[in-house]
Parts: sequence; structure tokens; C-alpha cells
Amino acid sequence: MRVGFGKTDMSKLPSHARIVIVGGGAIGTSIAYHLAKAGEKDVLLLEKRALTAGSTWHAAGLMGQLRSKVNLTRLMQYSADLCARIGAETGQDVGWKNVGSLRLAASDARWEELKRAHTAARSYGFDMELVGPDEVKRLFPLVDTKGLRGATWIASDGHVDPYSLTHAYAKGARAGGVRIVEGVAATGFTIRDRRITAVKTAEGDVGCEIVVNAAGLWARQLGELAGIDLPVTVVEHEYFVTEKSPKVPDDLPTLRDPDANFYVKPEPGAMAIGGWEKQTRAAYGLGKLPLDFGQELFADDLERIAEVIEGASNRIPLLGELGVRSVVNGPIPISADGEPVMGLAGGFENFFVACGFTSGIAASGGAGRAMANWILEGDPGMDLWAFDLRRFGHPHGGLAYLRDSAIEAYSKYYAIAWPEEERSACRPLRRSPLYQALTAEGAVNGAKFGWERPNYFLAPGESRPPLETFERAPHAEVIGREHRAVRERVALIDQSSFSKFEISGPGALAFLQWLAAANVDRREDAVVYTQMLNRRGGIEADLTIMRRGESRFHVVTGSAFGTRDGDWIRRHMPRDGSVTMQDVTGAYGVINLCGPLARDVLAAVTEHDVSDAAFAYMTCREIRIGWAPVFAARVTYVGELGWELHVPSEYLAYVYEVLREAGTPLGIANVGYKAISSLRMEKRYLYWGADITPDDTPLEAGLGFALSMKKGDFQGRDAIAAQKERGIARKLACFRLDDPLPVYGGEAMLANGRILGMTTSGDFGHTIGAPLVFGYLKGEDMALREIEVEAFGRRSRATAVDRCAYDPEGKRIRL
Repeated sequence: MRVGFGKTDMSKLPSHARIVIVGGGAIGTSIAYHLAKAGEKDVLLLEKRALTAGSTWHAAGLMGQLRSKVNLTRLMQYSADLCARIGAETGQDVGWKNVGSLRLAASDARWEELKRAHTAARSYGFDMELVGPDEVKRLFPLVDTKGLRGATWIASDGHVDPYSLTHAYAKGARAGGVRIVEGVAATGFTIRDRRITAVKTAEGDVGCEIVVNAAGLWARQLGELAGIDLPVTVVEHEYFVTEKSPKVPDDLPTLRDPDANFYVKPEPGAMAIGGWEKQTRAAYGLGKLPLDFGQELFADDLERIAEVIEGASNRIPLLGELGVRSVVNGPIPISADGEPVMGLAGGFENFFVACGFTSGIAASGGAGRAMANWILEGDPGMDLWAFDLRRFGHPHGGLAYLRDSAIEAYSKYYAIAWPEEERSACRPLRRSPLYQALTAEGAVNGAKFGWERPNYFLAPGESRPPLETFERAPHAEVIGREHRAVRERVALIDQSSFSKFEISGPGALAFLQWLAAANVDRREDAVVYTQMLNRRGGIEADLTIMRRGESRFHVVTGSAFGTRDGDWIRRHMPRDGSVTMQDVTGAYGVINLCGPLARDVLAAVTEHDVSDAAFAYMTCREIRIGWAPVFAARVTYVGELGWELHVPSEYLAYVYEVLREAGTPLGIANVGYKAISSLRMEKRYLYWGADITPDDTPLEAGLGFALSMKKGDFQGRDAIAAQKERGIARKLACFRLDDPLPVYGGEAMLANGRILGMTTSGDFGHTIGAPLVFGYLKGEDMALREIEVEAFGRRSRATAVDRCAYDPEGKRIRL
């Protein structure tokens, strides 16, 4: 074990610190470093043993930058850049080796995936090359190129010494006034009115204003001390280091061969080799590491990584001549989906979380800066939805769920990310009352936030389209059939997984008027489509508010956004008790009855007048379907006449049966979520998290119609007014492709070979018979009428679509 650098001799704790960080690994020290850089001096970092004593000390230290989202790539880029300069700044060498990285493709499918990654990199403005087998051999002479299609080469990647990097962060933090105390564990919290007011330790309590959980392997336990179940667990990760040999060249690049499921980190005269085996183990059975677990390793288990050893030996024949110098089988933290967990813990105003970092060294610099910004400014400075704690909720908090879900995420770390593939762990979990009936009707389900939801329906005897493809053509027949049923006849869609809230109380109207960008003060049967904005005018939520009474509102948002949007609303609610909020997601099932014949079906089963004159578009009311009470809203996300029928869950199966029977003579069809994607693209209906994010304003997204600047003040109004005054510098555009490229979002947009940006969404429009994409254009490029879109190395001309590709006048929804 190495001796720590600059270890504080201050064993006596201060009685108070404005910010207390718990955890002295790469993440915790990076947060402390960045807080100090921002001028925050009253910061205390507590480490229960010694800096790096968690998973940092045995981390491999690979520093890869490219990720699937531009902001995540920017975060990793910053980490690499910081590694290159922090040594000179602090006087602490971090062992940064800018040797570059190779990612190999040994199959046609992997080569297609790498070409997609190259397209994404181009759209980010990130420097990555596609290289052939000969160049791979030149860069990494030990590789046997047999069967290789090619590789990606990122010259700016490298590796770092995690131990030294952590101490560099700590040294820089101390220089900025941060106090670091080792050998003191947090044992509990004093909590008052949704705030942690003190951190308890065996050495005494420390009063505080803000707490940061960066406890790594023990983040789960620290969360439990505050009464929350964080969606993080601990699994075993194993790699080995070869004996030294003069045959191992100096300054080899890092290498990943995902088809053979292994990675290589060069060591002086040797190689560290690991992978992501199919079946790792959760630490101690359920993934809870004992608090007294020190700088320890688990017993070697080379049999578990036999496939990794075999794959690496086939690709690097020299390994057959080298012995194993050491084996590292250590604990690493991981979340339910394998990505880090960052943000403000639900139910608290001052308890921040930064944990679950499986690749924490590569993320540490960017994560530290983002967390410092989140703590001091109220947001991370960029959209980090893919890492946001609020992407999880109550279904993901149990240890058994975490064990099974995390092990699957771990095993698929190098798996090809097929666009149509679904996770299989922990399913089926949440089930609509229609689950059994729709399964019998041929539903092929996907999962969203624990819910089972039909992706599409197969006819009797029909084969399931292949999942292992990047093309959309195999799914075109079944999805096109459902798409046309909505456009031409009538359909039923089970949307029970929608997140739903009831907001009520004497202050509800005034509160929602301030929080929502649209005018909510409408008649008592109004349906209002709106965004909720941050102070910068960015879109924090995109939802529907239905007024059910003078002081009662039914709020509907996406299945995966319930935790996030509910948290956003609760954090802004007045403290005087004038507003209450209740999650009623499970209380109501939802059936979307849609299509030009939807009124014929509804009229046949209800005693109420559902004509356009009596039940106008964007209104809602209580009706009965057969014998059942239903709250119906005339609203659409598919661009056709239709109603969302919010039904008390105990009546849902009955209502479905009644509608199905009434619609059978009209050719009523069951429809899944894949068709919704195609339908909404044709109508230019946007999706939060892809087309609109906290980085985008309604004006930029073309949602100015949903703003009510005349109603008075609302959150974000000043930023929107300022943007109106100066004009927008970017806008979301829609383009129709000439060629049937498989587009999903993340494709490069070009003009005359120049990168314009990347698409946010893409799908095939079955009514217009062509693919459609959305994407933001900037400056003078906003006037472009024709561009190119590149997907998987292929390009197509794309022509701008004004307003939307289907029914731009909106006549169909007002039939």
C-alpha cells in the first residue's frame, strides 16, 4: 500500500462547515477541488479511512472520452483535459499517458456500430478516426488482425494513475481552502424540515448547509442513514496484470476489443487485461459492502473471466507466453442501469448524490465540475439526464432488483447496442390491468420505468422481427400496419404507464400559473399543454395539465419522467400547505382511443355527447363508458382525433373490452409504442430528453405557441423575454430524407461536407413514406432548406419540412 501525499494531521473536526463531502475517492476529491476552484472555501471532506481506500485504489485508470450523448462526451473530454494539466498545477504527477485508444471491430455488426459512433463523433466535433487492420497493427503491434474489420482511433484518449490523480485533486482542494479529514466516518444525520443540518461522526457532529454523498462503495449505506434507497449496488470486477516482458513495447495505446469482451491498459513492459464477464457477482450476495471493508480484494476467480482470457489470448498471441503477475478482483459500484447517479436526492433540499461510477476515473474531472456547479448554481451547467438520479424511482431501490439489474447492465457493457433490443432483467415487474389480455392479443412488450408496455402486436402465426439489426426494414410491416390503423381507422393504445399527479388546494392555481409557461387559468374543463422552465428558460418538464375543478388539476407526464417532474414540482411548492400533490399513477389506467373513427366507437358506448361541439379539442370531463366512470381528455400525441381515457384501475379491463367490442366492426386495432414514435415524428410532436432538454428553450424548439407572456410572471419568463428581444441563435428543424436510412437520433447533419450538428430524433414516417429527423441548426444555418444526414457511414439528401410533415393545419385532430 502506498503512503498518502499531504495527509492532514487535523484529527479534530470543525463544529461547522458550509459544505460537507463524504467520500475521499476520485469523485469526492474532484468535487472538493472544483468547489475550491469556484471560490468556495468552507468545505470539509470526510473520508472514513484514507483517500482512495474505496474502489479508486484498484481502478484500472482507462480514460476514454466518447459517449453516446454529446454532453456526456463533453464531460469526459474535460476529465482528460484536466488530467493533462492538473499535475503541473498542483505539483502532483498523475501519471497521465496520452497514448490514444483503439476500439476493434471483429464482426460486420460491430463495424456498423463503430461507424455509427464515428458519425456521432463527427456531429459532436470530436476527433475520432476509422482505421483499417493495417493501421491497427501499426499502432498496437501485438495484435493479430485476423478477422478484423477495422477500429476507431481516438488520439486524445489515454490512461492515468487513479491513486495519484485523487491526491492531485485533494492537493488542489487543500490549496483552495478545503479541509480534508481522514479516518472519520459519517455515522448519521440530523434532519429538519427536508434539510440535513448536521453530519454525525464518532468525533462529534458537524453542522452544515449542504451534504454531498460521494461515498462510492458505501453510498447506499450513507443514503440509508438519510432514509433513502439509492439505486446503486456493488459488484465484483476482475482483471489481471501480466508479467513484464521486453516484447511489450513502450507507450502502447489502450485497446478495447468488445467482440472478444476485453480491454487492455498498458503497464511498463506489461499489460493489465480485464473485461465484463457474463456473470459477475454482487458483493456479499446482495451488493452491500460491509462498512469495515478496507483496502481489500476478493479471492481470485480466473474461471469466471475465462472467456475474457481466451478472447484476449486469441487477439494478442503474446499473452500465451506471459505469466500472470497479479490478479485484481475488487468491488466496484454500479447503478441499476450501469450509468452514474448524480443530483439532488428526492425529499431533501440540500443532500446531493454523486455515486455509482463504474468508470469513475474517466468521469471524475467532469463529474466534479458538474456537481460543483449543481451545488453552487442549482444545475449542473448542462443536461445530464442520462446520469440524473431522477431517472430512477421507487421500483429501482430494492437490493434484489439492483443485484439482478446491475449484473445484466455490467454483462452488456461491451454488447452491441441494438436499437430495438430491450433489457431482460427484473421483468415483468409493473403490469397494467390489461397486461394479460394484450399479451394474449400478441403484444410484444418493452420495458419503461419498470412497466411492461406493448411495443407492437403480432398477428397469429406472424414471426417476431429480429432484434439484432440496425435497420428499420424488418419492423416496417408490423409497425406500418399499426401506424396506418391510427391514421385510417381507429386504435387502442394502453398508456397506463403514464405518470400522473393530482395537484390541489387553494393555492394550486396560482402555483401552477407561476411554475408553468402556459396559461393554466382556463375554464374548468381545459387541457393545457405546457413546459416548466428553469431560470435560464430551459425546458425542465414537458407535460399536460388538465383542470378538473377550481382548485384541482390532473397532471400527466411520460412514464420515465414521473420521479423527475414530480420532484421539480414538489421542490417549488409553497410551504404554507396551500398546495398538495399526490402521485396517482397506479390509481388510473389509461387507454388512448385514437383515429378518424374514434368518435364513432366512443359514441357507441357512452351516454354522453362526444360531438366536437359538446366535447372540443383540448378539453376534459367525466363520462361513463358502459357502466364505468372515466375521466376523458380530448388530446393527442399521434395527430388524429382521439381521447385519453383515464380509468380507475379496477375498471380498466372492463372499459377495454367494451371499446374493443364496439370497435370490431370498424377494424379497431391494438397499437404499441413503436407506432407512436413514427406517428409523432410526422406531426413534429417532441420528446423530452431528446428533442427538448434543460439546455433548450421553447423558442428554440418551436414551442412558442405554448408560452403565455401576457399572463404575468412565471419561472423562466425573464430569460424568455430576453431571448425574444435578441432573437434565437438556434432552432429545431425537421427534415425529410430522400433515402431510407435507418435513423434513430444521433446522426450527423452536414452541408457541403461541413458538420452542422446532430439529429435529436429519427424514425420512418409510414404515411409520408420517408424517414424524418429533428435537429438543431445554428446561426446562418437556420435558413438551410437542404442538408445531408449521415447514418452508419451512408448519406442521404434531406429537405426541410415546414411546420410538420403530416396535416400541418391540424384539421385531423379537430374532426
